[in-house]
Amino acid sequence: MPGFTQIIIVPLLSLLPCALWLWYFSSRSRYKRPAWRVLGVTFALGALATIPALVLNLVGQSLFIDFFGRAERSHILTLLFVVGPVEELLKLLVVYFYAYRRKEFDEPLDGVIFSATAALGFAAVENIFYLARNDPALVLLRGPLSNPGHALFSALWGLSLSKAKAAPNMIGERLPIVARGFLMAALLHSLFDLLLLAADRISVVFFAFLIAVMAALFFWAQARIKFHSDTSPHREGTLYMPLRCYCQECGFMGTAGTRCAECGAFIQEPEELDLCPVCSIAQRPGAMFCSRCGANVKLPAKENLDTRPHFVSISSLGEERIAYILNDAEVSIGRTLNNSFVIEHPSVSKRHAKLMAAEDAYTLYDLESSNGTFVNGKRVKETKLADGCAVRFGRAQFVYRAQTERATDISPDSGMA
Repeated sequence: MPGFTQIIIVPLLSLLPCALWLWYFSSRSRYKRPAWRVLGVTFALGALATIPALVLNLVGQSLFIDFFGRAERSHILTLLFVVGPVEELLKLLVVYFYAYRRKEFDEPLDGVIFSATAALGFAAVENIFYLARNDPALVLLRGPLSNPGHALFSALWGLSLSKAKAAPNMIGERLPIVARGFLMAALLHSLFDLLLLAADRISVVFFAFLIAVMAALFFWAQARIKFHSDTSPHREGTLYMPLRCYCQECGFMGTAGTRCAECGAFIQEPEELDLCPVCSIAQRPGAMFCSRCGANVKLPAKENLDTRPHFVSISSLGEERIAYILNDAEVSIGRTLNNSFVIEHPSVSKRHAKLMAAEDAYTLYDLESSNGTFVNGKRVKETKLADGCAVRFGRAQFVYRAQTERATDISPDSGMA
C-alpha cells in the first residue's frame, strides 16, 4: 500500500489543485477559445524548469553554507536571494521563449494566463517532491497557498511581458518593463517563503499575515484580469471613431465626411499638419521650417535619432518619441499583441495595416480597417512612404522617418521580440 500511495496518490494529489487553478486562469479569457495545445506545452515546460531550478537552488544554498555555515541565516538568505529569483526567472524564460513568441499570445490577459500556466506546471512537480517526502494530507495546505502563490507571483511579470510587447521595439524600452515585473515577483516569492518559514517555526501570527497577503494579491490579480477582459481587443469589433472637426463655412463643430448640422455645408477631413518640435505650432502642409521660430520641423529630437526607418509619435508639446523601429521586411500593424507594431487604441483594428520593404522604401497597405489608414490626411489603400509624412491609423497619429545615409541593412532584431 505505501508503494501505491507513492506512485498513484501523491501525483494525483499534486496535480489536482494545479489542474483546478489552471482551469480557473485559462477560463478568464471570455472572448476567444483557450489555446489548449500552447497551454499544455507551456505547462510541461514549466514542469521541466524544476530541474535547473533544483540545481541552481542547491548551488546557491551551498555557497551561503560555505560563507555562513549551517546556521539559520544561511537558510534565510537562500530563500531570499536564490529560491525566489531563480524560480521566477526560469518560469519567465519558459514563457518568453515559447508562448510569448506565438500568435496565440495576442492580448494583455494572455500574460496572466500563460505565466500562470508555466507557474502551475512548476508547482505540480514541486508538489510531487514535497508530498512524497511528507504527509500527503499537506496538499490541503499547499493547494490553497503554494499553487496559487506561484501563479499570482508570476502574473506580475506576465503582465509586464504583455505591456512590453505593446511598447516600442527597443531593448531600452522593453527590458525595464519586464525587469520591474520580474523583480517584484521575485521579491514577493521570497517574502512568501520567509513568512511560511516564520509561521512554521515562530508563530501562527505569521501564517495569518501570509493569508492576508495572498488574499490581497489574489484580489489585485482579479482586478487586473477584469480590466484586461473588459478591454480585450477580441471583445467586439473595432470601435468606429468619426473625426470631430469644425465646419469650414460656419465654424460649427461637426463630424468630418457629413453635412454640417448648422449650415448644411459638407465638412471635409482636415489635412494633417506637422507640429514644430520646438514651439508646438501647427505648420502648413509641406513646410520644412517653422513659421514662428524657424526650427526644422522635419528634424527629429536628438535623443530619438536612429539610422533605421521608424515611426515617431509627437506629444502636444511637440516632443518626439520613437514608437516603432522598422527592422523587418514585413511589419504587421494592429491592436492585438501578435502584430509587429502594436497600437493600443480603440480606433485601430485588430489587423489594421501592413508594411512591405521595397528596394528603397516601405510600402504601406491598409487591410480593410474600420477607421482607415491615412497618409498626409488622405485615406489610402496602398502607398509608398516618404520621409516626414504624417501617417494615421484610425485616430492614432505618427510621423514616418525614413532611413538615413548612415543606416545599415535591415536587422531582424533591435530589442526584445
